[in-house]
Amino acid sequence: MLFSIVIHDEPNSGALRDEYRTAHLAYLEAFDDMTLFAGPMTTDDESADLGSLRLIDLPDRAAAEKHVADEPYVLGGAQKRWEIHRWKAAIPTTWRDCPRKEGNIQAMFYGLDNPDGMAKRAEHRAAHEAYLNDHADTVMVRGPLLNDEGTGSIGSVILLDLPDLAAGRALFDNEPFFKAGVYRETTLYRWRFGRVLDRFKV
Repeated sequence: MLFSIVIHDEPNSGALRDEYRTAHLAYLEAFDDMTLFAGPMTTDDESADLGSLRLIDLPDRAAAEKHVADEPYVLGGAQKRWEIHRWKAAIPTTWRDCPRKEGNIQAMFYGLDNPDGMAKRAEHRAAHEAYLNDHADTVMVRGPLLNDEGTGSIGSVILLDLPDLAAGRALFDNEPFFKAGVYRETTLYRWRFGRVLDRFKV
């Protein structure tokens, strides 16, 4: 069962991150086989980490919650807030084989739907799919967040490989779901591959 896990750093937690980084990296490495993507969201200039995203295959929600509870950054107090959602991969890439260009940065789009999001998704799905297919060399992975039953979409996670964040913002200015008001809340973070999950050659 696939999950999107977003964990937020506490303000001014850089020293705690440094203290628990070795344990954190060892913890991530233990979940290597189950991890599709993992890495931190950062400030636009990448000078500070803001939290982390994991797209990960776990048996059930209880396992996802335990995965967060046992995270060294959480145990150490650097991270205290998170969102766990079921997730569906719309394309089958992982950090091992995703499109990526030398010199590009990565970014993470995270959107949560309005109450009428399902209806608007149905109306604009064909245009949404066509648009993102046209940008397949930019989209590393994408897919909807799901309700707990896995029966309906409640948002989206999209990871991008881009020249810069301005290109990402321009891409979403014209994205059909975004333009149609599917989302009630969106963020576009600079993102990077986690240190133990960035071993492939660009």
